[in-house]
Amino acid sequence: MAENTAASNGREVKVVIGNQAAFDEKVAKLKKDGAKNLQVIADFDYTLTRFRLDDGKRSASTHAAIEMSKLMSEQFATETRANFEHYYPIEVSDIPHEDKEKAMIEWWTKSHELMIKHDLRREYLEDMAGSDRLVLRDGVKEFLQSLKDKGVPIHIFSAGLYDIIHVYLRLHGLEGMAHVVSNMMTFDDEGKLTGFKGELIHTLNKNSKALRDSPEWQQVQERTNVLLLGDNAGDIGMAKGLDRHTVLSVGFLNDREERLELYKQRYDVVLLGDGDMTYVRNLLADIVG
Repeated sequence: MAENTAASNGREVKVVIGNQAAFDEKVAKLKKDGAKNLQVIADFDYTLTRFRLDDGKRSASTHAAIEMSKLMSEQFATETRANFEHYYPIEVSDIPHEDKEKAMIEWWTKSHELMIKHDLRREYLEDMAGSDRLVLRDGVKEFLQSLKDKGVPIHIFSAGLYDIIHVYLRLHGLEGMAHVVSNMMTFDDEGKLTGFKGELIHTLNKNSKALRDSPEWQQVQERTNVLLLGDNAGDIGMAKGLDRHTVLSVGFLNDREERLELYKQRYDVVLLGDGDMTYVRNLLADIVG
């Protein structure tokens, strides 16, 4: 096992590679095949975005950006916070997968029902996506630009909210730089939220089935090398079903570092310390030049 540390955002970031030989073999293949055969599949919340901000408090996920908005009622915030306090410990627990998945379906379903119940409107999205608690990791913009320059597509595959991600990218000058697959809202003619399109995407069912329903599926199939970025142990499933693909995976272990052994089993590289994108950008540069 290889370990090293580096400074990132003023924090010490530890890089852990569980199987150096397997890692080197994958990197060599991705380098040999080049940019034309590479794609990136990345989670959004706490992967491309920071987990904690400079004040030490947890940053917002796309769901939390709505929960924290002053445009929603205090009752909405109270009910969604109660759901978080009940279900988040289950999400990061070691209970059997089947029990955890059932809980995640319940959590996501309740969250979306509360948005409808408390009259979320399309016109609120720009303010919500502009929350100062929803912050990209340093270097993400440069990472996306490098991918664009090299002709490497990125698919943001999120159990969060498509509409918040889409508006966020537009607000930060990144519109069109990534394909987004996530929970997409539907609104009536008056702009009131009425539901969500397609199958519910939660943290434990993120796999290639959802990508198959996207317009980019042909591209996903054709590019047989994947750089996968995630922060949840279940995010490795984003490549599930891509059996012909070589997947080089990087996991951000933002907290609860006692889960390191699990993450080493799931990911080729584990980054501890909630740092910036320096390691990932350097890895990309090593692969595509």
